[in-house]
Amino acid sequence: MKSKLFSSKKSSNRASRISDDFVELHKQKIKNKMKSSSYIIIPLVVLLLILIYLVSPMSRISSISINGNGYISQKDIKRELQLDEGDSIFKVIGHKNKINQRVINDDHRVKSLDFKFTGFNHLSVSVSPYKEIGYETRGNKQYLILENGKVTNIAVKNPNDSKMPYIVKFNNQSLLKSMIEKYVKLPKDIRDNIRVISYSPTKVYPDELHVYMRDGNRVIILMHDFNDKMSFYRSIATQLKTKSVINLEVGAYSFPINDEKKSSNTTTKASTKTKLKETLNKDAKKTTTTTKKRN
Repeated sequence: MKSKLFSSKKSSNRASRISDDFVELHKQKIKNKMKSSSYIIIPLVVLLLILIYLVSPMSRISSISINGNGYISQKDIKRELQLDEGDSIFKVIGHKNKINQRVINDDHRVKSLDFKFTGFNHLSVSVSPYKEIGYETRGNKQYLILENGKVTNIAVKNPNDSKMPYIVKFNNQSLLKSMIEKYVKLPKDIRDNIRVISYSPTKVYPDELHVYMRDGNRVIILMHDFNDKMSFYRSIATQLKTKSVINLEVGAYSFPINDEKKSSNTTTKASTKTKLKETLNKDAKKTTTTTKKRN
């Protein structure tokens, strides 16, 4: 009787183990099917989400803001960007360098552009313009001269010539760039007083400049001495009793502008020449003393 009970229990345990193994095998099969299905389902879901995004308003530029443009109008920048609200954001993403280069080629005033998307689809464009130095006249139109020595290809409608000078007759770009470098190093008050810088070479002095001041004086100076001698302009101008031509080519002398075409101004030139020389010497000594003190 005992042997029969033991045999019955043994067969029951074996049946239970077989049943458990079958359940585990079934579960494993389900897991394998789900795993293999996920390789198909997940890419399809991702693709579906991408398609939904591409056709949704979120993939379109909702608005465009332009900042840092300075003296360049936002209207000009927007036109040069060739981007509109409603365009795909992928017209910008992956094409930033191309847009940047196109705008720089179209508008010499632009140094660089920076693009940034905020809130999914709002495009923010930061503009870095070149510093404006002065104007060049071509025919009846004025064009901006920039800090890099280039002249813009876009005419200025309302030139602000009360603050910036006309820099004219510099047909050589490297010469113009050199002139700009010298001009920006001048003290601000002298810089602001300059109305026109005209390149006027002669056989004797191939780098002669005629500088027309806003106070009515005119300075004749050589380009290689421009910074050294123009820095004395304030001291020289205070000695003048009338609007004058100040010649700083070799030495220094002046004569009234009204007497420029008269041959009787020799005495005036001679008498003024000594005074201007003294002024230049005094200012030169002051500059040297100040430099020594600093050192």
